[in-house]
Amino acid sequence: MEKTQVNRATKDILAKCMATEDLRVIHDGNAETAYFDTENRVLCLPIWEDMTNQMYDMLVGHEVSHALHTPKEGWQDFVGSGKGSRIRHMFINIVEDARIERLIKDKFPGIKRDFATAYNELHARDLFELKNRTIDINMPLIDRLNLYFKVGLFGLETIPFASEENQYITRMANTESFNDVVTLAKELYEKHLDELEDEDQDDAGSTQSSFEQGDGESGSEGSEDGQNSTNNDGQSQSDDDSETSESTDSAGDGAESTESKDSGQSSDDDTDDGESADSENGDSGDNGDGQDGLEYDDYSSETSTKAGSTQSSFEQGVNNLRNGSSKSYQYYTLPTMNLENCIIDYQEVSNIWDMYDNKMQGKTGSTSRQPDVYNAYQTKLQETAKICNEFLNRTKSTVAIMMQQFQMKQAADADKRTDIAKTGVLDTINMINYRWSEDIFMKNEVHADSKNHGIVMYLDWSGSMYGIIQDTIEQLIILTEFCKKVNIPFDVYAFSSKSHPSCKLMENNHQYEEHEDNSVLVPHNFALIQFLSSDMKTNEYKQAVQKLYHCGVQLANHGYAVPSEFGMGCTPLNESIMCAMQQVPAFQAKHNLQIVNTVFLTDGDGHSMGAHPGYYDDKTIVHDSKTRKDYEVASVHSGETQVYLQILQEQTGTNLIGIRLYASRAKLSSLKYRYFNNDIDMSEVMKLWRKNNFVAIDGHGYDKLFIVRGNLKVEVDALDNIGDDASYTKLKNAFIKGSNTQKTSRVIASQMIDIIAN
Repeated sequence: MEKTQVNRATKDILAKCMATEDLRVIHDGNAETAYFDTENRVLCLPIWEDMTNQMYDMLVGHEVSHALHTPKEGWQDFVGSGKGSRIRHMFINIVEDARIERLIKDKFPGIKRDFATAYNELHARDLFELKNRTIDINMPLIDRLNLYFKVGLFGLETIPFASEENQYITRMANTESFNDVVTLAKELYEKHLDELEDEDQDDAGSTQSSFEQGDGESGSEGSEDGQNSTNNDGQSQSDDDSETSESTDSAGDGAESTESKDSGQSSDDDTDDGESADSENGDSGDNGDGQDGLEYDDYSSETSTKAGSTQSSFEQGVNNLRNGSSKSYQYYTLPTMNLENCIIDYQEVSNIWDMYDNKMQGKTGSTSRQPDVYNAYQTKLQETAKICNEFLNRTKSTVAIMMQQFQMKQAADADKRTDIAKTGVLDTINMINYRWSEDIFMKNEVHADSKNHGIVMYLDWSGSMYGIIQDTIEQLIILTEFCKKVNIPFDVYAFSSKSHPSCKLMENNHQYEEHEDNSVLVPHNFALIQFLSSDMKTNEYKQAVQKLYHCGVQLANHGYAVPSEFGMGCTPLNESIMCAMQQVPAFQAKHNLQIVNTVFLTDGDGHSMGAHPGYYDDKTIVHDSKTRKDYEVASVHSGETQVYLQILQEQTGTNLIGIRLYASRAKLSSLKYRYFNNDIDMSEVMKLWRKNNFVAIDGHGYDKLFIVRGNLKVEVDALDNIGDDASYTKLKNAFIKGSNTQKTSRVIASQMIDIIAN
């Protein structure tokens, strides 16, 4: 059969549709076979070499049927532990496989062809090792039943049965419940032991008898034959018994090691991956006198007549089909952030300033401050408070213009949503016009519901922002002033790698909820500092704005008159996105908003949390346990961040706005291969940059990404630098130029107006 490229994403969808539930499907290049974890509802598919679509569909159908029909409990009492547990497990595997394959084919008749085609191909590859073997009545019954339901039903082989054995075919074909499976498997196993005892009586000294004396029996013959088994397998039986092996089912279902048998894997883990039912003590038993001391998957080709050899051969063949050169799939799970441990709210921010003020006065600590130190600190505070107040006074007109623009846009948008509807009531004034007009009924204006917005902003508080932090803060303050005027709820957080005792970042206290899964993404140390909020009272807001402005002035000039908790560090952008997944829904519910606009202002990329793929063959998948969706991380710059942004948007429905701050035109030119297509005309981009001081592009994880000139000061008075003796022409040109400058200098605020007015 011609091999085709298998689209694994479509197989994920197929599995979910067949199971009629949102299963998680993973692809593991290291998995020997497929398995299904019934407790965590995870279907694992191996990466096979030369796999056809029919083989994949058969495998998916087989495992989904386990998901639908195989219980987690009900097999342990029969399988037990210790010697012989795996051979008993094999009996259940074979009987249960016949049942679940019949059930899935009954539910989805179209998959019958895939099963027939797949088993035909696997048989052609001699995965059952029947090429040099005669299928006759001397083959163990359990193997003939296994072959009958895998290749005999499709006419690939003729499987002989004695007349008294036909009842087992009928019963195996008609098992309804899993209890029926256990009952039949137990009966077949006991029949197998009876036959072994008869053979032992006929030929007590044969190699076979030493293997098949039954559970727990020992003898010198067993020890001797155990040695023969050692020679055949090329390893000692004690090694075989003590190693952590996997129990697999007839469709190539893998198993967890015995160490994970209490992890919740089921008996399709049972039949599949399942947890093996044997205990570690059973695996490490003595040298194994009797078949129960030898696992069914331990037979070599020279012991191919032993019960379970077809199953063992098939599983080994399936294992050999793995594609060793395939990409390595790495799966990671999103952490659940502990917001109490990583947010410094505005009240705590105020407390930090109070403690810092006390420290500067010498009221805390063992050493006292000199009065001149405290006086210098107070002087700086007063200077920046004065500058801040002057800035706020100058920008009042700017905020007023923004309000007018916002109201105009809102009015225009409302007009678009307005319909005129007739009421059916006569208009007594216009009814006299009935002779020449039918428009004599009263009308109503019907307005479609408008959307109320809120804004959550996350500001980069890293060291690379030193040169533009004051300008950026000014832009933010204008936006928050506007929001207060038009009653738009807002929160402003700065994300910083600096920690504070209130964040409880101690060795035994993590910022995220612990998971048993060791593949959970691990955040770096960080804090979210809530500098501003619409929840603040008027005086609180005024004080907070002055202190934030003070931070901007001091940090921009490398001053040190700020608390160490507000110093700049690295860029925990990814961690702030994780927090936003919880903060945005809470903010939306608190203020009863239809739309939340989430804004990330940064001049750089965040640090990887561990999910960045390798540059060669690795393939990285991030799993969101909330939506149960998997996301592939692209091996491009900031590919990891883009995945987190996508998850944030799908979880919350927020509008995502990215504002990437750059201080120079030259640096923007260097970003061509990061943000723009290779065929883009960068000269046109630069024209827009010079004209508007920003460039807007789509994608990169955001609804809209603005690349903004970060060192852009907010201009408010076009005539500040014009002398008293300036000519009329000079005044006119300065006014026109200044008017345009005012518009472009409030880039962040202006762009946000366009977004939230809709």
